[in-house]
Amino acid sequence: MAEQAFDPKQTKILMVDDLPSNLQTLSDLLTAYGYINVQARDGQTALNLVQADLPDLILLDIYMPGMDGYEVCRRLKADERTKHIPVVFISALSDIDNVVKAFEAGGADYIVKPFQFREVLARVVSQLTLVRQRREIETLRAQDRQHFESLQRMKDQFIRMATHDLRNPLNVILGYANIIERLNISDPDLSLRNEAVENIRDSVEKMRSLVSDLLDFAQFETGTYLTLAPVLLSQFIDKCLNRLHVVAVQKNIELAYTALAEAVTINVDETYMARAIDNLVSNAIKYTPAGGRVEVQIERTDQQVCIRVADTGLGIPEEDLPHIFDPFYRVRYAGHEQVEGSGLGLSIVKTVVEQHHGQVMVESRPGKGSTFRVTLPVVLTVPQVPAPQ
Repeated sequence: MAEQAFDPKQTKILMVDDLPSNLQTLSDLLTAYGYINVQARDGQTALNLVQADLPDLILLDIYMPGMDGYEVCRRLKADERTKHIPVVFISALSDIDNVVKAFEAGGADYIVKPFQFREVLARVVSQLTLVRQRREIETLRAQDRQHFESLQRMKDQFIRMATHDLRNPLNVILGYANIIERLNISDPDLSLRNEAVENIRDSVEKMRSLVSDLLDFAQFETGTYLTLAPVLLSQFIDKCLNRLHVVAVQKNIELAYTALAEAVTINVDETYMARAIDNLVSNAIKYTPAGGRVEVQIERTDQQVCIRVADTGLGIPEEDLPHIFDPFYRVRYAGHEQVEGSGLGLSIVKTVVEQHHGQVMVESRPGKGSTFRVTLPVVLTVPQVPAPQ
């Protein structure tokens, strides 16, 4: 017999058989090898013993008075506490139908009487080895869960720290840039001063954008709880576009907005949904050459609204379209590499929209432009019923 990877003295085996002679034979065999064994002569007694003290393995006869072995096994497998206990059938029934029925009831193995001692021991060791391995795997899984939860807590702590410790230095740098700008500097150095201040501000904005993307992405990865509130969609989009009109003018791009004539209400977390809209429209402006056009339009269906952001920009190759919402993915098409970004903007858009039970889709042609569509559910208003007079 193979070397045992468990301690028989700490291993309990329940034997179930209506014949005392069979129980005695099995008990003598198992006791000789140090196993703790418990006996039952009918199915109900066996079930009661299992509930009182879970065994590691069950050796089960089929034909017994009252409840047969098939039913005993089925009840064990239907119980969450006992379904993992391996059941080895030991029966004089050797035809294939009974063997198959035993496995269908949930049996782990089948031994035909009259049995050989070495065979019984080998089957017992095999099943107990599987039990030990399963328990080791469960222990490892529990340790992995604890490790993962610990990493999640560390990640949350890092996000809270980074929100303060990464953004604050940028504000300090920007503050000093403003001080430098107000200094009384002689004319020969004035242009150099102005250029330095402009470069500082530009770098701070790029760093601030990158930090914001990374922090937002990390928050969504660890699970973000949205604070939903009803907003009027047209007013909300108009508010989102206020800052972006200036950016579009600076790049000589027409930014058009077509609102809905009707008042439509949606439930959103304004902070995160505004970030998603900002990312979509900012991308459209960044990837559209000077003289181009970006159009934002709201469309209404029965129970949804569609926020459509279309541009006349560089466009996206067909092979890149399945990946553009992947974190850190950058399109390698001509002109795209000159546009700076973290590769997280569209990933954040997709996550925000889906957490609002919406969808984001894209259509694009290289050299012609791209169209992104965000669909969101509408808050349906319930008609007010006049109170009875």
